[in-house]
Amino acid sequence: MVDFFTGLQPLQAGETEPDRMLERIRALDRSEAVDRVLIGYSSTWPHNHATAPFALAGSERFSPIVAHRPGVMPPVAAARYFATLDVLARGRLAINVVVGGSDKDLRRESDSLPKAERYRRATEYLDVVRRAWTAEEPFDHHGDYYTAEAVKLLTKPVQGQVPVFMGGESDDAVAFGARHADLYMLWGEPFAGTKQRIDRVASAAAAHGRGLRYSLSLRLFVGDTDEDAWAQARAVERQIAESSGQFLRSSATDTSVGRQRALALTDRELHDDCFWTGLTKLLGGFANSQALVGTEERILDTLGRYRDLGVDAFLVTTGAEAGWDPALEDFVRRAKRELS
Repeated sequence: MVDFFTGLQPLQAGETEPDRMLERIRALDRSEAVDRVLIGYSSTWPHNHATAPFALAGSERFSPIVAHRPGVMPPVAAARYFATLDVLARGRLAINVVVGGSDKDLRRESDSLPKAERYRRATEYLDVVRRAWTAEEPFDHHGDYYTAEAVKLLTKPVQGQVPVFMGGESDDAVAFGARHADLYMLWGEPFAGTKQRIDRVASAAAAHGRGLRYSLSLRLFVGDTDEDAWAQARAVERQIAESSGQFLRSSATDTSVGRQRALALTDRELHDDCFWTGLTKLLGGFANSQALVGTEERILDTLGRYRDLGVDAFLVTTGAEAGWDPALEDFVRRAKRELS
Protein backbone atom coordinates (compact mmCIF):
# COMPACT_ATOMS: atom_id res chain seq x y z
CA MET A 1 0.00 0.00 0.00
CA VAL A 2 1.24 3.49 -0.83
CA ASP A 3 0.00 6.59 0.99
CA PHE A 4 -0.21 10.16 -0.24
CA PHE A 5 0.23 13.10 2.11
CA THR A 6 0.10 16.82 1.49
CA GLY A 7 0.91 19.97 3.44
CA LEU A 8 -1.31 22.72 4.79
CA GLN A 9 -1.04 25.91 6.79
CA PRO A 10 -4.62 25.82 8.15
CA LEU A 11 -4.62 29.43 9.36
CA GLN A 12 -2.83 31.81 7.02
CA ALA A 13 -0.48 34.41 8.48
CA GLY A 14 -2.48 37.42 9.58
CA GLU A 15 -5.80 35.70 8.91
CA THR A 16 -8.53 36.36 11.48
CA GLU A 17 -11.47 34.53 9.92
CA PRO A 18 -11.55 30.85 10.95
CA ASP A 19 -14.36 30.03 8.52
CA ARG A 20 -11.85 30.29 5.66
CA MET A 21 -9.63 27.82 7.48
CA LEU A 22 -12.57 25.43 7.82
CA GLU A 23 -13.21 25.66 4.08
CA ARG A 24 -9.64 24.51 3.40
CA ILE A 25 -9.92 21.71 5.95
CA ARG A 26 -13.25 20.46 4.60
CA ALA A 27 -11.95 20.49 1.03
CA LEU A 28 -9.18 18.11 2.12
CA ASP A 29 -11.63 16.13 4.23
CA ARG A 30 -13.58 15.35 1.03
CA SER A 31 -10.48 14.19 -0.82
CA GLU A 32 -10.23 10.46 -1.54
CA ALA A 33 -6.60 10.89 -2.58
CA VAL A 34 -5.03 12.46 0.52
CA ASP A 35 -4.33 10.13 3.45
CA ARG A 36 -2.65 12.57 5.83
CA VAL A 37 -1.97 16.32 6.02
CA LEU A 38 1.24 17.79 7.46
CA ILE A 39 0.67 20.86 9.64
CA GLY A 40 4.11 22.40 9.97
CA TYR A 41 5.85 24.26 12.77
CA SER A 42 7.68 27.57 12.98
CA SER A 43 8.10 30.01 15.83
CA THR A 44 6.40 32.68 13.70
CA TRP A 45 3.42 30.68 12.37
CA PRO A 46 -0.02 30.23 13.94
CA HIS A 47 0.45 27.50 16.54
CA ASN A 48 -0.47 24.05 15.27
CA HIS A 49 -1.34 22.92 18.81
CA ALA A 50 -4.38 25.15 18.32
CA THR A 51 -5.09 24.72 14.60
CA ALA A 52 -4.87 20.90 14.57
CA PRO A 53 -7.60 20.32 17.20
CA PHE A 54 -9.77 22.97 15.53
CA ALA A 55 -9.32 21.23 12.19
CA LEU A 56 -10.20 17.85 13.69
CA ALA A 57 -13.34 19.26 15.29
CA GLY A 58 -14.53 20.55 11.92
CA SER A 59 -13.86 17.40 9.90
CA GLU A 60 -14.59 13.68 9.79
CA ARG A 61 -11.67 12.02 7.98
CA PHE A 62 -8.94 14.65 8.24
CA SER A 63 -5.76 12.96 9.51
CA PRO A 64 -3.09 15.43 10.62
CA ILE A 65 0.65 15.01 10.92
CA VAL A 66 1.35 17.62 13.60
CA ALA A 67 4.92 18.91 13.50
CA HIS A 68 6.44 19.20 16.97
CA ARG A 69 9.71 20.48 18.36
CA PRO A 70 11.17 18.66 21.36
CA GLY A 71 11.98 21.32 23.91
CA VAL A 72 8.96 23.60 23.51
CA MET A 73 7.28 21.72 26.36
CA PRO A 74 8.43 19.03 28.80
CA PRO A 75 8.17 15.47 27.45
CA VAL A 76 5.47 14.28 29.86
CA ALA A 77 3.31 17.28 28.94
CA ALA A 78 3.87 16.45 25.25
CA ALA A 79 2.97 12.79 25.82
CA ARG A 80 -0.24 13.83 27.57
CA TYR A 81 -1.14 16.39 24.90
CA PHE A 82 -0.65 14.03 21.95
CA ALA A 83 -2.33 11.10 23.69
CA THR A 84 -5.37 13.28 24.33
CA LEU A 85 -5.35 14.65 20.78
CA ASP A 86 -5.11 11.13 19.34
CA VAL A 87 -8.23 10.16 21.29
CA LEU A 88 -10.07 13.25 20.02
CA ALA A 89 -8.83 12.39 16.50
CA ARG A 90 -10.20 8.84 16.87
CA GLY A 91 -6.72 7.45 16.26
CA ARG A 92 -5.99 9.53 13.14
CA LEU A 93 -3.02 11.46 14.56
CA ALA A 94 0.66 11.30 13.66
CA ILE A 95 3.44 13.64 14.80
CA ASN A 96 6.41 14.96 12.85
CA VAL A 97 9.29 15.46 15.27
CA VAL A 98 11.33 18.43 14.04
CA VAL A 99 14.59 19.10 15.86
CA GLY A 100 15.10 22.29 13.81
CA GLY A 101 17.72 23.50 11.35
CA SER A 102 17.57 27.27 11.97
CA ASP A 103 19.20 28.38 15.22
CA LYS A 104 17.55 31.79 14.78
CA ASP A 105 14.07 30.30 14.67
CA LEU A 106 14.68 28.19 17.78
CA ARG A 107 16.13 31.10 19.75
CA ARG A 108 12.82 32.94 19.25
CA GLU A 109 11.34 30.31 21.59
CA SER A 110 14.23 30.51 24.05
CA ASP A 111 15.95 27.36 22.78
CA SER A 112 19.70 27.97 22.53
CA LEU A 113 21.04 24.40 22.49
CA PRO A 114 23.44 23.64 19.60
CA LYS A 115 22.04 21.29 17.00
CA ALA A 116 24.00 18.15 17.92
CA GLU A 117 22.89 18.53 21.52
CA ARG A 118 19.28 19.08 20.40
CA TYR A 119 19.33 15.58 18.91
CA ARG A 120 20.61 14.10 22.17
CA ARG A 121 17.85 15.93 24.01
CA ALA A 122 15.28 14.76 21.44
CA THR A 123 16.31 11.14 21.94
CA GLU A 124 15.77 11.41 25.69
CA TYR A 125 12.54 13.34 25.05
CA LEU A 126 11.07 10.56 22.88
CA ASP A 127 12.29 7.91 25.30
CA VAL A 128 10.15 9.55 27.98
CA VAL A 129 7.19 10.23 25.67
CA ARG A 130 7.01 6.65 24.41
CA ARG A 131 7.40 5.21 27.90
CA ALA A 132 4.62 7.49 29.19
CA TRP A 133 2.31 6.25 26.43
CA THR A 134 2.85 2.59 27.30
CA ALA A 135 3.77 2.35 31.00
CA GLU A 136 1.26 0.46 33.14
CA GLU A 137 2.76 1.66 36.40
CA PRO A 138 4.05 5.11 37.45
CA PHE A 139 7.75 5.64 36.72
CA ASP A 140 10.50 8.14 37.48
CA HIS A 141 12.93 9.55 34.96
CA HIS A 142 16.27 11.18 35.75
CA GLY A 143 18.18 12.06 32.60
CA ASP A 144 20.62 14.61 31.23
CA TYR A 145 17.88 17.03 30.18
CA TYR A 146 14.72 16.06 32.04
CA THR A 147 13.65 14.85 35.45
CA ALA A 148 10.13 13.60 36.12
CA GLU A 149 8.64 11.68 39.01
CA ALA A 150 5.63 9.36 39.33
CA VAL A 151 4.78 9.70 35.64
CA LYS A 152 1.34 8.32 34.87
CA LEU A 153 -1.12 9.05 32.06
CA LEU A 154 -4.80 8.26 32.53
CA THR A 155 -5.44 8.72 28.79
CA LYS A 156 -3.34 6.69 26.35
CA PRO A 157 -3.20 6.96 22.55
CA VAL A 158 -5.87 5.03 20.66
CA GLN A 159 -3.10 3.42 18.65
CA GLY A 160 -1.03 2.50 21.70
CA GLN A 161 1.63 4.81 20.33
CA VAL A 162 1.13 7.86 18.14
CA PRO A 163 3.14 7.25 14.93
CA VAL A 164 6.33 9.32 14.90
CA PHE A 165 7.50 10.76 11.58
CA MET A 166 10.82 12.55 11.22
CA GLY A 167 13.61 13.25 8.76
CA GLY A 168 17.10 14.64 8.49
CA GLU A 169 20.37 13.96 6.75
CA SER A 170 22.99 14.42 9.47
CA ASP A 171 24.50 11.47 11.35
CA ASP A 172 22.67 12.65 14.48
CA ALA A 173 19.34 12.74 12.62
CA VAL A 174 19.81 9.23 11.24
CA ALA A 175 20.75 7.87 14.66
CA PHE A 176 17.68 9.52 16.21
CA GLY A 177 15.36 8.31 13.47
CA ALA A 178 16.71 4.78 13.60
CA ARG A 179 15.73 4.64 17.26
CA HIS A 180 12.40 6.44 17.24
CA ALA A 181 10.90 7.05 13.77
CA ASP A 182 8.07 4.94 12.42
CA LEU A 183 8.28 6.73 9.07
CA TYR A 184 11.40 8.53 7.83
CA MET A 185 10.62 11.61 5.75
CA LEU A 186 13.00 12.24 2.84
CA TRP A 187 13.33 15.40 0.79
CA GLY A 188 13.03 14.82 -2.94
CA GLU A 189 16.21 13.55 -4.60
CA PRO A 190 17.06 11.71 -7.81
CA PHE A 191 16.87 7.92 -7.74
CA ALA A 192 20.50 7.26 -6.82
CA GLY A 193 20.48 9.64 -3.87
CA THR A 194 17.14 8.35 -2.64
CA LYS A 195 18.39 4.76 -2.65
CA GLN A 196 21.54 5.80 -0.83
CA ARG A 197 19.56 7.55 1.89
CA ILE A 198 17.06 4.70 2.37
CA ASP A 199 19.87 2.14 2.59
CA ARG A 200 21.70 4.27 5.17
CA VAL A 201 18.68 4.76 7.43
CA ALA A 202 17.54 1.15 7.04
CA SER A 203 20.96 -0.10 8.12
CA ALA A 204 20.92 2.12 11.21
CA ALA A 205 17.37 1.03 12.11
CA ALA A 206 18.24 -2.64 11.66
CA ALA A 207 20.87 -2.27 14.38
CA HIS A 208 17.94 -1.56 16.74
CA GLY A 209 15.92 -4.45 15.32
CA ARG A 210 13.54 -2.02 13.64
CA GLY A 211 12.15 -1.57 10.14
CA LEU A 212 10.91 1.83 8.97
CA ARG A 213 8.61 3.21 6.31
CA TYR A 214 9.80 6.05 4.06
CA SER A 215 8.12 9.07 2.51
CA LEU A 216 9.39 11.37 -0.24
CA SER A 217 8.38 15.04 -0.58
CA LEU A 218 7.81 16.40 -4.10
CA ARG A 219 6.01 19.23 -5.86
CA LEU A 220 4.12 17.95 -8.88
CA PHE A 221 3.53 19.82 -12.12
CA VAL A 222 1.33 17.50 -14.17
CA GLY A 223 0.19 18.39 -17.68
CA ASP A 224 -1.64 16.84 -20.62
CA THR A 225 1.66 17.23 -22.45
CA ASP A 226 5.22 17.80 -21.29
CA GLU A 227 5.02 21.31 -22.74
CA ASP A 228 1.93 22.06 -20.66
CA ALA A 229 3.60 20.75 -17.49
CA TRP A 230 6.70 22.84 -18.09
CA ALA A 231 4.58 25.91 -18.74
CA GLN A 232 3.02 25.42 -15.28
CA ALA A 233 6.43 24.96 -13.65
CA ARG A 234 7.96 28.00 -15.36
CA ALA A 235 4.97 30.15 -14.41
CA VAL A 236 5.47 29.24 -10.74
CA GLU A 237 9.19 29.87 -11.07
CA ARG A 238 8.48 33.39 -12.39
CA GLN A 239 5.89 34.01 -9.69
CA ILE A 240 8.38 33.16 -6.94
CA ALA A 241 11.23 35.09 -8.57
CA GLU A 242 9.12 38.23 -8.86
CA SER A 243 7.53 38.00 -5.40
CA SER A 244 10.13 39.84 -3.30
CA GLY A 245 10.48 37.04 -0.76
CA GLN A 246 6.78 36.31 -0.27
CA PHE A 247 7.12 32.52 -0.41
CA LEU A 248 8.66 30.16 2.13
CA ARG A 249 12.37 29.63 1.66
CA SER A 250 15.21 28.25 3.72
CA SER A 251 16.85 30.76 6.01
CA ALA A 252 20.51 31.54 5.52
CA THR A 253 20.91 30.50 9.16
CA ASP A 254 19.70 26.97 8.34
CA THR A 255 22.89 24.95 8.57
CA SER A 256 21.25 21.56 8.07
CA VAL A 257 23.06 18.87 6.10
CA GLY A 258 19.82 18.24 4.19
CA ARG A 259 19.71 21.83 2.94
CA GLN A 260 23.31 21.64 1.75
CA ARG A 261 22.58 18.36 0.00
CA ALA A 262 19.54 19.88 -1.70
CA LEU A 263 21.52 22.88 -2.89
CA ALA A 264 24.21 20.57 -4.28
CA LEU A 265 21.58 19.13 -6.66
CA THR A 266 21.09 22.53 -8.27
CA ASP A 267 24.34 22.29 -10.20
CA ARG A 268 22.03 21.14 -12.96
CA GLU A 269 18.33 21.77 -13.31
CA LEU A 270 17.04 18.39 -14.52
CA HIS A 271 17.93 14.94 -13.18
CA ASP A 272 16.81 11.45 -14.16
CA ASP A 273 13.72 11.79 -16.35
CA CYS A 274 11.71 14.66 -14.85
CA PHE A 275 13.22 15.62 -11.45
CA TRP A 276 13.56 19.42 -11.47
CA THR A 277 15.55 21.60 -9.05
CA GLY A 278 14.72 25.05 -10.42
CA LEU A 279 12.65 26.00 -7.39
CA THR A 280 15.20 24.49 -4.99
CA LYS A 281 17.84 26.96 -6.13
CA LEU A 282 15.38 29.85 -6.10
CA LEU A 283 14.19 29.06 -2.56
CA GLY A 284 17.62 28.48 -1.07
CA GLY A 285 17.32 24.72 -0.58
CA PHE A 286 13.82 24.79 0.93
CA ALA A 287 12.78 21.29 2.00
CA ASN A 288 9.69 21.04 -0.17
CA SER A 289 10.95 22.61 -3.39
CA GLN A 290 12.13 19.61 -5.44
CA ALA A 291 9.67 18.81 -8.22
CA LEU A 292 8.58 16.36 -10.88
CA VAL A 293 7.48 17.90 -14.18
CA GLY A 294 5.72 16.06 -17.00
CA THR A 295 2.69 14.14 -18.18
CA GLU A 296 0.75 11.77 -15.97
CA GLU A 297 2.51 8.79 -17.54
CA ARG A 298 5.97 10.27 -17.08
CA ILE A 299 5.39 11.22 -13.44
CA LEU A 300 3.62 7.95 -12.65
CA ASP A 301 6.58 6.02 -14.03
CA THR A 302 8.94 8.09 -11.87
CA LEU A 303 6.85 7.54 -8.74
CA GLY A 304 6.84 3.83 -9.53
CA ARG A 305 10.62 3.76 -9.64
CA TYR A 306 10.78 5.49 -6.26
CA ARG A 307 8.27 2.93 -4.99
CA ASP A 308 10.59 0.14 -6.14
CA LEU A 309 13.39 1.73 -4.09
CA GLY A 310 11.29 1.39 -0.92
CA VAL A 311 9.30 4.63 -0.74
CA ASP A 312 5.99 3.88 1.01
CA ALA A 313 4.43 7.36 0.90
CA PHE A 314 4.66 10.57 -1.09
CA LEU A 315 4.08 14.04 0.34
CA VAL A 316 2.87 15.93 -2.73
CA THR A 317 2.16 19.61 -3.19
CA THR A 318 2.18 22.02 -6.11
CA GLY A 319 2.29 25.69 -6.98
CA ALA A 320 4.24 28.55 -5.49
CA GLU A 321 2.75 27.97 -2.03
CA ALA A 322 3.66 24.26 -1.96
CA GLY A 323 0.07 23.35 -1.11
CA TRP A 324 -2.64 20.97 -2.23
CA ASP A 325 -4.52 21.67 -5.46
CA PRO A 326 -7.76 19.72 -6.09
CA ALA A 327 -6.59 19.48 -9.72
CA LEU A 328 -4.20 16.76 -8.48
CA GLU A 329 -7.04 14.63 -7.10
CA ASP A 330 -7.67 12.38 -10.10
CA PHE A 331 -3.98 11.82 -10.80
CA VAL A 332 -3.17 10.97 -7.18
CA ARG A 333 -6.13 8.58 -6.97
CA ARG A 334 -4.81 6.86 -10.08
CA ALA A 335 -1.31 6.74 -8.63
CA LYS A 336 -2.61 5.12 -5.43
CA ARG A 337 -4.35 2.40 -7.45
CA GLU A 338 -1.43 1.64 -9.73
CA LEU A 339 1.40 1.89 -7.18
CA SER A 340 -0.21 -0.08 -4.34
